[in-house]
Amino acid sequence: MVQTVKGRVVDDVSGQPLVGVGVVVNNNGYLASYTDIDGYYNISNVPIGKIAILFSSIGMETIYMENLSLNSGKELVVNIKMREDVMTVEEVVIIAERDKLRPVNEMASVSARTFSVADAERYAGAMNDISRMAQNFAGVGTPSDSSNDIVIRGNSPFGLLWRMEGVDIYNPNHFADGGATGGSISMLNVNTLSNSDFYTSAFPAEYTNAYSGVFDIHLREGNYDVHEFTGQIGINGLEFGAEGPLSKKWKASYMGAYRYSFLDALAYMGFDFGTGSAVPRYQDWTAKINVPTPKSGTFSLFSIGGFGKVSIVDGESDFYNYADNIESQSGMAVVGLQYTKTLGINQSLQISLATSYSSFSALIDSLNIETNLKDRSQDAMLMREFQTLQAVHNVKLASGLSLRSGLTGKRQAYQFISNDYSHTTYPKDVNEIGHTYLLQAFSEISYRATHNLTFDVGVNAQFLFLNQTWNVDPRFGVSWKFKDKQELTFGYGLHSQYQGLEIYMTKLFSQAVDSKIYPNKFLDMTRAHHLVLGYQLRLSTSTRLKAEAYYQYLYNLPVDLYEPYYSVVNLGGMNFDKYGRVYVSDATGYNFGLEVTLERFLSAGWYYMATGSLFESKFRSIDNILRNTHYNSNFIVNALIGKEFEFGKAGKSKTMWSLGGDIKFTIAGGQRYIPVDIEASKEAKAAVYIYEEAYEPRLPYYMRGDIKVWAKLHQIKITHELGVEIRNFTNRKNVYSYQYDVKLEAMRTSYQTGLLPLGYYRITF
Repeated sequence: MVQTVKGRVVDDVSGQPLVGVGVVVNNNGYLASYTDIDGYYNISNVPIGKIAILFSSIGMETIYMENLSLNSGKELVVNIKMREDVMTVEEVVIIAERDKLRPVNEMASVSARTFSVADAERYAGAMNDISRMAQNFAGVGTPSDSSNDIVIRGNSPFGLLWRMEGVDIYNPNHFADGGATGGSISMLNVNTLSNSDFYTSAFPAEYTNAYSGVFDIHLREGNYDVHEFTGQIGINGLEFGAEGPLSKKWKASYMGAYRYSFLDALAYMGFDFGTGSAVPRYQDWTAKINVPTPKSGTFSLFSIGGFGKVSIVDGESDFYNYADNIESQSGMAVVGLQYTKTLGINQSLQISLATSYSSFSALIDSLNIETNLKDRSQDAMLMREFQTLQAVHNVKLASGLSLRSGLTGKRQAYQFISNDYSHTTYPKDVNEIGHTYLLQAFSEISYRATHNLTFDVGVNAQFLFLNQTWNVDPRFGVSWKFKDKQELTFGYGLHSQYQGLEIYMTKLFSQAVDSKIYPNKFLDMTRAHHLVLGYQLRLSTSTRLKAEAYYQYLYNLPVDLYEPYYSVVNLGGMNFDKYGRVYVSDATGYNFGLEVTLERFLSAGWYYMATGSLFESKFRSIDNILRNTHYNSNFIVNALIGKEFEFGKAGKSKTMWSLGGDIKFTIAGGQRYIPVDIEASKEAKAAVYIYEEAYEPRLPYYMRGDIKVWAKLHQIKITHELGVEIRNFTNRKNVYSYQYDVKLEAMRTSYQTGLLPLGYYRITF
């Protein structure tokens, strides 16, 4: 069986199509081609299985990619950006092997790596979720099995930035507050993604409004020659995808996918999957249209979104009080239009217009101990949306010297409504509707002095009209390959993030002035200095050893004016008690640690990754007491190993099998918590916390093992895939929390997910 390999090759800075680039598959002279006047190449009759591709051209650095999967049911589209060879006077071949420890963005020097769709599909425990896949990386924590929150180097998940197609977006997860960055189920469909970047510190200047990390997501383009389809059924949902040409002459294409909750579908048919009333009901979509014109540039339209609902009666979930009825709904959507135009041979301009929407609502009925009836205790509705206009200009100033600059304007609207009928959490009358504006700008320059020495320097700024706060943040990075297989990196960055609009717009009644006031409106931005020193050793063409030491100093951290132990650095995705508090931006904090990664990329059927992280994460509040952060678990260790097999001769047989599987273990220190005074709680008939010991104790260490096996059957123009994954196959009881039970007058332990078998079937044709 054979299939087609094709794609486009452009300059990495200007986006100008490169003509005459030689493309060779599997070092076979019969499987070779040259790019045409528009940069496209097409190689047919390539035997399916694992393949290698070589891209070479005079004056450009040669690129070699190996172990790419070519399936019978889908053509392989490989689009490449080639970089000019800074030392070339005549043809010199410099092979730049694809290194997943380095990002797609060439202006990143440290704490960055690329990840692929194949990784999210392959890794045990990832559940086809890129956030859960990232928890395999060094320095990334696993706060909860029920959420894909990203905890980076001890920082709160609120410090993360999500970006898609170069535009900032709201939290792309189901059952989550849009002001957070994680949730129970990702809306991002891995079948629609291209290689993307993940940053954990000192990231380039183009990324603003974040202090812990960045997920920079790219959608792939649809097939511009052939209509192709994908169907999938599994615990994540019922899914259908399609792609194909809109205009073969212009190479215009469409790509889209839709998914519906599998458990909801079973519930409608009368099946009970053991979730009781808490059936997650959700659906989501991803779409992209790409239209490259002959002379007028490229137009693209993209969108992702989804909405979901879950109801819990009598606290059937361990994560909620047994007496509560909870109904929550969430939704998120983004639509963007982009125009990209090459300007001459050395420049390009990209203009983006996008809008994004996020909402979360919750209704809570709690047991009244005196009447033994359920009363409405709380309700809340949080809505955010923005419209953004963005322009990014790239220019190649000289060989090895490039400049990227951008300007963004946003209109941000909000609506926050909440009622606390029990007078315990929310202010009684929150009804805030309004909008504000945000301006952001950046400029960064990359200078490759030699093949072995690169400097990246940048600066960004942002201005929030709501409270007139602003920042100017410098960034710097250097990469030095001081020996053939060894590299040193260093990075520094000042990073700033404004607070959530729901915090700024907290409204309280002041008897002193007999009016409503906004005590948090003029909070400063949270800011953090990042310093990173890294070392990388290439042990072989497929194996890397990487180590990074880092220090982060955080300041302007908001803390509760009346409860100094309470700070935004301890918040997670579902911490709704952050609302209605009075904050001051007077706390500081620090994180430091050491991370090591040993990774073998897929080669000869084998791959493995082992990561280890030692770190300290603390904050000092307005009472001058130095405390652990909630996420100061001190250590994280991950180990993963996998093997793939292929059976049958791809070129001759009408069927071919490929099998694979991997196993993963995670061990991490327990997260910190605030202990409870049991005797005082009995007397008060409510939980009484020992705030003097906040975040001193911690939960028992976390340990989980995951295993995954899969099989692919390749037939002519069709690929079937069947997989089984078992999360926590040792059925270890990892503690989620300790809670005081008013009815039992004792502590109750809630546990994370036990042994959980998952399965899926996928067909592509």
